[in-house]
Amino acid sequence: MSSHYKSLTRRTNPEVVPIFPLNGAVLLPACDLPLNIFEPRYLNMIDDALKNDRLIGMVQSQDEKLAKIGGLGRITQFSEAEDGRYIIVLKGLKRFKVISEEVVSTPYRKARISYQGFENDADVHNASQTTEALSGKTGERTTLTIAMKALAKTLNVQIDWKSLGEIPLPILINQAAMISPFASEDKQSLIEAVSTDDRRKLLIGLMHLYASKDMKQDPNKSQQ
Repeated sequence: MSSHYKSLTRRTNPEVVPIFPLNGAVLLPACDLPLNIFEPRYLNMIDDALKNDRLIGMVQSQDEKLAKIGGLGRITQFSEAEDGRYIIVLKGLKRFKVISEEVVSTPYRKARISYQGFENDADVHNASQTTEALSGKTGERTTLTIAMKALAKTLNVQIDWKSLGEIPLPILINQAAMISPFASEDKQSLIEAVSTDDRRKLLIGLMHLYASKDMKQDPNKSQQ
């Protein structure tokens, strides 16, 4: 991937960030999150971010309470629709802990954050593709692929497995954690996993669990 983003991640450490609370969405390092922005307060947030450092904190939220861990993202793509909506893409830089919410005059929320414990997140950005035989970690990618195929079969979706095989394992783990149709609390468990390998193991377990049950309905509906 990009040594540029690794370097950017290491030197980017804002103490206070604008917060986009979105239940059911997590942002992990080296992954892209497309967003369709239409609420006036978040249109204002994007305007302000574009004038400054283009940074936004993605955090799950339920009943107005922010989750304790979120992802710092940088706006890498931006376009404006004819109806006034913004279509943006956030690049995940690294995770953070929410320390407290700030008292603000803006229509959107801000939080004071800490990056302690997430120092290794920057390394994901320039992860390289290495065969399992050379990495000494035989079976890690294979077991994940088996779990992904089981979930894909349950969802009846077609996947280009050859293209996935070209993605470095740490980035594949993060991408799969972001896009898999898991309930909010399961996605939060994935973003809170201490290491990428811990995330991989949890992801495999969740994929097999969800593959064994009816996924035709939104997994978050039971929480509403």
